[in-house]
Amino acid sequence: MVLQRDTSHVSATAATRKPHTPRQGVRLAIAAALVVALSSSVFLLAGLAAYAWYRRALADCVEWGNTYRLMDEHVAALSNQATVIANRVSQTKDVDRKSLDKLDATAAQASAQRRQATASVQTVGDVPSACRAKQSPLALRSHVNVYRDAALALKPWVGRLRKSEHPVAVRVLAQDSQTLDETAGRIRAALPGVRELARETTGLHDHRVSRELHKAIEAAQSVTDKPNQASYGTLLDTERQLFARADAAVRARNIERGIDCGRTACVALTFDDGPRAGTSQQVTAALRRAGDQATFFAIGGAVDDVTQTMLRNDTRYGMPVGSHTMSHMDLPMIMRSGAEHREFDEASARIAQASGRPVTLLRPPHGVADEASRQYLADQLGVGIALYDVDSYDWAVGATARSVQWKVTAQVRSGSIILMHDIHSHTAAALPHILDALRAKGYRTVTITELIDRYPRPGYVYYSRDNIIPW
Repeated sequence: MVLQRDTSHVSATAATRKPHTPRQGVRLAIAAALVVALSSSVFLLAGLAAYAWYRRALADCVEWGNTYRLMDEHVAALSNQATVIANRVSQTKDVDRKSLDKLDATAAQASAQRRQATASVQTVGDVPSACRAKQSPLALRSHVNVYRDAALALKPWVGRLRKSEHPVAVRVLAQDSQTLDETAGRIRAALPGVRELARETTGLHDHRVSRELHKAIEAAQSVTDKPNQASYGTLLDTERQLFARADAAVRARNIERGIDCGRTACVALTFDDGPRAGTSQQVTAALRRAGDQATFFAIGGAVDDVTQTMLRNDTRYGMPVGSHTMSHMDLPMIMRSGAEHREFDEASARIAQASGRPVTLLRPPHGVADEASRQYLADQLGVGIALYDVDSYDWAVGATARSVQWKVTAQVRSGSIILMHDIHSHTAAALPHILDALRAKGYRTVTITELIDRYPRPGYVYYSRDNIIPW
């Protein structure tokens, strides 16, 4: 007898089970598609985050590598200057031994700090090799840390050297005609920009700020008219008061405009290489439609009867115009070739005449500056140097509106100065989307002066609100 399994209940269950309908198949397909889309979104977001981290690390590496280089050059120059003054004082009968010993000690300590910083930086090499593309973000970030630590270790020595030098210098150089003329010339070069600030802030609600600024301007004008009748110490005090009052006026104006970049997230958009008919006008129009501000850096050679109207309109809309040299030549090359007067002086004069406002900031072509160019710009033109910590790469071959937008939004952070160019059609096309993206992230776009909340100091280098190299 063969036993058979009772499958009647299975057959009954199978008979009662309904086959899949077409509608159920569609639902399953939609669910599967949603799972795939969700997974793709997760991978996409992770990829974007990794890309943003890489771009930010690469930008930081270049920024802090160059910050260290400029800081090292400046501390070296100040140390040498301190040594020269100390040697000169030691040869005179009127010697304040205590101040002289302090100056010698400070110069020696600064030199020792430079050697220590140099040794640490040598472990990663120079900027072109340490910050080359296609490295891992971790490697770039380690190089950033080395450069930043070295730069920040040197930064306090700028103030310490100047403070130690002051009592000795004002004594030995009190009536030195060359020193008096140079110092008076530096103040004289800065006066046009400060006067323009005084004109712009005349209507401030805080009338005291405006009055104090006008008094400082009058005092500066008085000592520069007859520098040989003032002592070196008097000239330095006058210069310090002039910029302190200018800083107060900038802060008061920011308050009245509702700008407080110390508490709210701000960024400064900047545009180089213009003016150019068409694209420059599109950029300005996009900014005006959005109610946003920017700072422009014009090439002196690009200013003519047609384009000067664009610069005048920029300043009329509250957007400052700085210099980008006469022919887009690197600053070190300008100094080596002896082309300072044409590339700096004539360019600034032409841009100021076209815009109707004095030039107070210069953007170095290719982001390259050095100690010699900083010295010339501070002493002869009274301008600061505006660099950047975000490069849009809109100048790169193959750049598109989408790539420019991605690179800006991937790197930007509060206090950033963003490099763009108002001569490219893809930049003009990307700008409205960039402004929308920045606004969505909670950023307010302002000018560089509004961002740093102070008057641009001659010789200072501005990478961002949080990275300012003193002079």
